Amino acid sequence: MSEMTPEAAALEVATRIRNGSNFLITSHRNPDGDAIGSALALQGIIRKLGKTATVIVRDDFGKPLHRIPGADGVLIADALPADYPDAYDALFTMECPEHERTGFPVLPGPVINIDHHLGNTLYGEVNFLDLDAPSVGEMVLQMNRHLGVEIDADIATAMYVSLATDTGFFRYSNTTMRAFEGAQEMIRAGADPAAVSLWINESLPLSSIKLLGLCLNTLKMFDDGRIATLELTNSFLSDAQASKEDAEGVVNYGRMIDGVLVSAMFKEVEGGTRISMRAKPGVDVQKIAASFGGGGHKAAAGCFIPKPIEGARETLIPMIEDAVKGVTPS
Repeated sequence: MSEMTPEAAALEVATRIRNGSNFLITSHRNPDGDAIGSALALQGIIRKLGKTATVIVRDDFGKPLHRIPGADGVLIADALPADYPDAYDALFTMECPEHERTGFPVLPGPVINIDHHLGNTLYGEVNFLDLDAPSVGEMVLQMNRHLGVEIDADIATAMYVSLATDTGFFRYSNTTMRAFEGAQEMIRAGADPAAVSLWINESLPLSSIKLLGLCLNTLKMFDDGRIATLELTNSFLSDAQASKEDAEGVVNYGRMIDGVLVSAMFKEVEGGTRISMRAKPGVDVQKIAASFGGGGHKAAAGCFIPKPIEGARETLIPMIEDAVKGVTPS
């Protein structure tokens, strides 16, 4: 369980795939576009090698992501298969800084950890960690250079969903030249940017829009307009006839406000409040999340506080105020 260079780790992952025959792939709870896109891309590559690969996640994911080729075959389950770990050559954890994020007892087991988050605990037999990667799906593209599998349109689409959603459709600070080069390769292989944008951004269920309206009505501003907060309660889910997946992306609306440096979404969950934070350049919310056992990126992170929403906000706001101190809104 040691850290290799990204290139050495990518080669080791490819070697493990080449030498094995049966694999499991999972990701974090409440999977997003990078989680599902990268998992399906890896599954597609493994299957093109004539091997077996199954994607299994703890929670369902948003309806737009069900349009990714192969998403209808993802297993949503409360437990790993009964024959894990003995029957598998590896279990890949995609975009999970800690193994607990999967929601499954993956250890002990032949875990291969593929991630690009700060604070990854390097819990795998192989740890393919690349902090410069724009998305984990793009890391799968890099790993495949050692396998030489021809990327078809379905695999390219899964990769592109991963890359586009994790870069905010090429708006966030992780939109590097490497992101554009990866996108070019995926598009050449058959990914359709217009179609993906339509699925993700303009095919939301009515319940999602109703839920957004309820959440926006809770908007509060702090620190002279530099911090925005939103709330998601269980009653909102009931009133909008929505699922928790319908709340994906709501936190970004606070970040859109001129002058706001950090937007925080407070979600009512069992035992307390789950917080999602989004920051503009110059602010590191990952450090804040890490102090509560959470994690993520400098500009996007989350954590859990075992208090009701109001108590969690009172705890968190002073920490965010310290983080934005001295930062000038663009």
